Amino acid sequence: MIKKVLIDKANRTYQFPPDLFSFLPDNDKPSLIKKTELIDLGKFNWNIPFDKDLHISSDSLQKASSGKIQLLKEAISDWIYEQHKIKINPKKEVYIGGGISQILFSTALAYIDPGDLIFVPELGLPLYRKVTTAAGGEPVSYALSSKTDWKPDFKKLFTRVGHVSRLLFLNSPHNPTGYTLNQSELEHLVATASKENIAVINDAAYQSVTGQQNISLVGTKNGKRIGIEVYSFSYQFGLPQLPFGFAVGSKELIEGLAQSATLFSNHIPKYYIDLALEGIRKFPSDNISSVKKEILKSKNEAEKLFELLNIENIGSNILPFMWGKLSKRKSANKFATQLFRKYRVLSVPGTVFGNNGEGFLRLSLTAPPTEYQQAYSRIQKKLSLLTKSDESDE
Repeated sequence: MIKKVLIDKANRTYQFPPDLFSFLPDNDKPSLIKKTELIDLGKFNWNIPFDKDLHISSDSLQKASSGKIQLLKEAISDWIYEQHKIKINPKKEVYIGGGISQILFSTALAYIDPGDLIFVPELGLPLYRKVTTAAGGEPVSYALSSKTDWKPDFKKLFTRVGHVSRLLFLNSPHNPTGYTLNQSELEHLVATASKENIAVINDAAYQSVTGQQNISLVGTKNGKRIGIEVYSFSYQFGLPQLPFGFAVGSKELIEGLAQSATLFSNHIPKYYIDLALEGIRKFPSDNISSVKKEILKSKNEAEKLFELLNIENIGSNILPFMWGKLSKRKSANKFATQLFRKYRVLSVPGTVFGNNGEGFLRLSLTAPPTEYQQAYSRIQKKLSLLTKSDESDE
């Protein structure tokens, strides 16, 4: 008789932080509002469509040649210089590959050994802890909280932990709060990282949709000496959603990133290259302008929803998210669960970004304004459902 193989998962999988929507019940219970469709105000949905008249030839789906990829690297180098007046070597200081998550994971594999201490933001996306843990490292949080006015606190870099740490993951502009390091703060971080020999990896995913002038780690004087910046072609240049991104900065970090990325299939179609070249040429594109306008419309409606729910908007006004403080120190997880179960409205509790997110809620402004209007109407009609839940908690 052949016995079934039983094997435990690796310990690291048990150390992964919860995903953004882990608070949702495994078995979705029937809603009190029957046959009601879900209103998604939580997920970051990139709504730029592909051209309806697009016809992709089989040849355009073939792997792009090294010469064509080099052409894109040169375009990125020119774009960085145009934006920030910083010269980038297209051969050695630009990497082109998969999406941001894959690039960050490849970087972690290249530079994190088992037991290494790695700085990650708290608050922050679970992604940074996850790639650190997957590579065998130990995440060490640096604070972003209401006590620091949502500014990252880098004091730990000067402690014993800072002396032995190898990497710091940065997210500027920051999800969920919207805080963006200014030029002075970036220059201070560059000087500190250089002194402590810590490489900085900045996830700059939302840089183009903030509504303000781009402030870049690599665009900061000497920034490329201590780190790299990671971008999405789709978000940065207003392209349809593609698993396609790039990194620019330190040639040593780019070299290691490229080497570890060979573990993954890196088939980049010619079509991707053509789209990216067109996006760079048209930057800032009409698509990006259109997205910003829709985000602003959604923001206006989201503010009304926050007022209805007695939530204080305390985040930045420049990012495609709304970060709000719940009244009466309510549990973020419970509040988001109640919105989901009682009204079929999806949001994100602040606790999934870390303990400093308790009592806060995040909404995504990539949801159309009509979705916010529908959510407002639905909740207003039966607001007592939420009020009764609040009273039962007291």
